[in-house]
Amino acid sequence: MNNLADNKNGFIECYDIGGTNIRAAFIVEGKIEEPFINEKTEKNNVGSFVQQIKRVSSSLRKAHPEISINNIQAASLAFPGPVEGTRLLGSKPLEFDEEIDFSCLLGDYFNVPLIVGNDLNMASQGELALGQFKEIKNFCLVTISTGIGVGVIMNGSLYNRQTEIGHIVLETNPDLANPCLGHKGCWAAQASGVGIEKTVEKMGRKLTAEEIFEDPEYKEIVDKVKQYNAYGIGNLINAYDPEKIIIMGSLGLKQFNKIIPDPEIIKQYTLLNNIPEIVPTALGESIGLFGAYFSAKNFLEAD
Repeated sequence: MNNLADNKNGFIECYDIGGTNIRAAFIVEGKIEEPFINEKTEKNNVGSFVQQIKRVSSSLRKAHPEISINNIQAASLAFPGPVEGTRLLGSKPLEFDEEIDFSCLLGDYFNVPLIVGNDLNMASQGELALGQFKEIKNFCLVTISTGIGVGVIMNGSLYNRQTEIGHIVLETNPDLANPCLGHKGCWAAQASGVGIEKTVEKMGRKLTAEEIFEDPEYKEIVDKVKQYNAYGIGNLINAYDPEKIIIMGSLGLKQFNKIIPDPEIIKQYTLLNNIPEIVPTALGESIGLFGAYFSAKNFLEAD
């Protein structure tokens, strides 16, 4: 590492905040500086969560003594939930129902421009900039993890509207539908990691999604999850006609072959003849960090 702290482009302190883990890293010129931080997310308490971000930031900065605080251009945070400005309007994966303004809670701490965004919208910009299909100008980025969400790129630009496609209702049978944010049976409630765990809880067992996928006893449930994903992806194709569908998220990446349906299955739920290729992101679990980085770069360049 040669005089990185003197790089004229500066560093961006990036956070990929999920319902399971928080990842944090310094990124400069599209490259993650090692080491980065990865720890379990503290949920359901805003005060504890804010203190965790400060603690993670402190650990990250201590791990990079070569980076002067004067060379940090911005802090960029990607959240699972709808965002307006620097306000998170609520987050099911983080178990926050209330609105949270991070400029008030973290602005003085970071003391640099603070960029707050929806994780899927941010990750879509990372995929557009660095992904394996940079020539593709129309794609959907689907995260399947603690929750389910979709980012949309149209004509090479982010479709930056507050949409929550993960909450389209797919299951109307009251015995099968899981609850989620005041409704039941949505895509996230049925096929996310939390949704799968809720389904098994109805059978009197409390297991993690990882344990469920490892146990052949639950193959029927896993197959049902794949069916829900066929419904959801079919809806995406009908709505956006993407050239590619790219999968991210811990569950989507680790269990891709078990939960992503074949094109002939999806075709049953679309009016279009051509089913786009569905592939895991080549950026792996770092896509959220890259998304936070490129979102901040775009913000700073537009300022």
